[in-house]
Amino acid sequence: MIFTLDAEKRTMGKKSELSALRASGLIPAVLYGAETESTPISVNKNEFTKYFKKSFTELAFWEIILEGKTYHTILKDKLVHPVRRDVMHIDFMVVGAKAEMEFDIPIHFDGEAIGTREGGFVDMIQRTVKLSCIASNLPGELRLDITDLKVGESKHVRDLPMGKWTYKDHADNTLVVIHPKRTEAPTTATAVEKPEAPEAK
Repeated sequence: MIFTLDAEKRTMGKKSELSALRASGLIPAVLYGAETESTPISVNKNEFTKYFKKSFTELAFWEIILEGKTYHTILKDKLVHPVRRDVMHIDFMVVGAKAEMEFDIPIHFDGEAIGTREGGFVDMIQRTVKLSCIASNLPGELRLDITDLKVGESKHVRDLPMGKWTYKDHADNTLVVIHPKRTEAPTTATAVEKPEAPEAK
């Protein structure tokens, strides 16, 4: 998934100037990379937010257009306001065409596990996996079929598709497991009758 954002250069201003920038509908950001000088920029808040909401389930690349030049980047980091949850600052890292990099890729679990029809339930332990490759070899998506899983069975990193990349997570890491149906503990207990005290004579 690729999103395109127009950016403008900005000066490394004071806190008040950054607040004014945000109030005008822009987000302060920085553009940097191994072969790219660190450059302070700003991007449109509404545009970024719209795209960012679409990027939760897939790895997203961001094409940053600055002064007529396009930079192929990933969102490396972001600063979020602790109360309002607004994005306050963004780090865009330029991805080199031949640079080996690590990426966190979402996993899509396909199918209905046999175990759910046996009374079990699906427990997704790990929803993303870390892998290393050059950007051009990055898989568009990672899908894992769980249809054949029975109660007590699981799938691991070693079961993911192979390609021109290297998984950084251990091959034995569990991704999904089918647990047996939970048994509920009794909610009421039988009262124990106490013998009646003998009547006084």
